[in-house]
Formats: sequence, structure tokens, C-alpha cells
Amino acid sequence: MRSASLHIATALALCGTWSLTACAQTTLGPVTGEVSFHTSSADLGVGYTWGHGVLTYGGRTYPFSVKGASAAAIGYSSGDSVGKVYNLQRIEDFAGTFWALSGEATVGRGVSGQLMENDNGVRIRLDYTRGGARIAASPSRLTIRLLKTPEQSSGEHTGNAKAHSAAK
Repeated sequence: MRSASLHIATALALCGTWSLTACAQTTLGPVTGEVSFHTSSADLGVGYTWGHGVLTYGGRTYPFSVKGASAAAIGYSSGDSVGKVYNLQRIEDFAGTFWALSGEATVGRGVSGQLMENDNGVRIRLDYTRGGARIAASPSRLTIRLLKTPEQSSGEHTGNAKAHSAAK
């Protein structure tokens, strides 16, 4: 009986989250990019989240790392997220700290949705598929840092060599 009540409460909470993010999507404007990433979260009161992912923007892909914190959570979960990016005008605006109010009730496998925004006005609407055992209902903060690709690294190296040659 207790298990059934927990499942019903979880389903209602998730439906509320999905309907809020679905309604919000119409006011977010056009989609400017897409993300997919894998994260893990470990919590004992205060939690820590880490992971990596890929942003698709302007026909190119950009790898990034994710780390962050949350309050009022307990347990461990990991999983994959996919989402749409809104209001991204320049790739530089993607990196930064994203804020969200989030909730999760995962026992075994679970799904959830989240809407988050950074200081540059970039918004991400996410759909999660998680596994583990975790309960969380709190504000969360995720910091996204763009990673250099080998292509970008070699381009910067060439640019430094040109600058070094010009200085001679």
C-alpha cells in the first residue's frame, strides 16, 4: 500500500513538472540548439552533480563538462538527459551557471523534466532518464564549461605560432 502511494505521488509530481515545462516551452521562443549529456548525482543532505555532454549549435557540436550542487537531497542516481536550448545567440553565452528548481524521486528507473536558465538568458528544457535511488526537491545549480576540441586546440596553436612569428 505504501509503495502504491509513493508511485502515485511521484507520478503526480512528474506530470506537474512536465506540464509546467511544456507550457513554458511555448513562451521560450524558437529552439536555437540541442543538448545531450550524462550526469551522476550523490547526495546526503547537500548534493553534488557531475558529468559531460554535447551541445549542437549552428551545425557544429561542442563538448562540455557539467558540475553543480543541490540542497535537500539524499541518495545516488545517474542517467542521460536530452534537451532543447533557447535564446542562445553566441556560443560564448552557453557556458556559465544555470539555476533551476528541481525535484526527483528515483527508485530503480525514473524520468523527470527540468527548465533552467543562466545569467546570459540562455534556457535549457531537459528530459531526464535516471537510474538509482534518490529523492530531491531543491534549488539546484549546474555550471557548464565548454571543452576544447582537438580542432579548436590546433587552431589556437596555429594562431599562437603566427603571433610568435609576427613578434620576431
